[in-house]
Amino acid sequence: MDDNTRVVSGSTDTSSTNIKKVAGVTTVESSELVCGCPEPGPETIEVEQVLGAEMAQRVVELDMFVPAQKPDIEQVVDVYVKELEITKIDVIPDKVIVRGELEVKIMYVADLPNQPVHAFEKQHIRWTRDIDMDGAEPDMKATADVAVEFVDYDFHCHHDRRKVHVTIVLKIWARVVTTTEMDVYALSPIDEIGIVESTTANTSDKVSASEFSDDVVSAAETGGGDIEAFGEQNIIVTGPVTPTAGTPTTVSGMVTVTGNNVNIRTGPGTNFPVVTKVNKGATLTVKEQAFGWFRVVLPDGTTTGWIASWLVNGTPKG
Repeated sequence: MDDNTRVVSGSTDTSSTNIKKVAGVTTVESSELVCGCPEPGPETIEVEQVLGAEMAQRVVELDMFVPAQKPDIEQVVDVYVKELEITKIDVIPDKVIVRGELEVKIMYVADLPNQPVHAFEKQHIRWTRDIDMDGAEPDMKATADVAVEFVDYDFHCHHDRRKVHVTIVLKIWARVVTTTEMDVYALSPIDEIGIVESTTANTSDKVSASEFSDDVVSAAETGGGDIEAFGEQNIIVTGPVTPTAGTPTTVSGMVTVTGNNVNIRTGPGTNFPVVTKVNKGATLTVKEQAFGWFRVVLPDGTTTGWIASWLVNGTPKG
């Protein structure tokens, strides 16, 4: 052993503290001073975990009447849903209650000789939907998303030329997350990091539908305007309905996968089971969106699932 370097006798940590004697001067060095960084130790962080994510439908029905200063209706041109938003999210035991508002606008041909086109609207139409969520507690955080799935209207010129009955089907997603504390240790920098599906893409407790798609949806776009086409039994319901075959999609378009071994899941979140995996360059057809995830159809034309939107390139349109 070099005489100029001696290990301190009686030290409880011989690996981290040395005494050096150089040119008659004695100095004490610790591992923190040698490496320029503090000794590794645990750090407590908070990690959010998805408790559950569920979807439910809400049917909003209302009668809209032409304002007194406007002429009678000869023919309805279209019915639009505008300014759809979520205003409040409440978590109660085993349920999430989502509240929101929307605006409806009707364009019509007036019953006048020159047949001018008129419009009238109704604002601040409130809606509420409770969604079952096993294990949910009032102190947990929740997020939600909403989209217009279908718009329909009923107008009978022989009965009342000033009233239009409007039916709107909303699709509402709710997600509840829990927070867990975890001790972690710092590691050396990693040269290359794999693709990770983040579960915190959207943590706001108020989500506007316009963040995910165009803020106007019309009956013409969703196939409404024909009572027989939508089904009479669906017009009179006041609770959730089962999606019917051929229900128009919220968004559409093509996206391209940007990474390898990207998961396709059964729902919009990392807590859903994996259906399959896709690789970089795969082209997928988008059918729906929620929480920043896309429901897609794979190139085989039959396999469907959900993929995180931040793992693809392309911007589907509503």
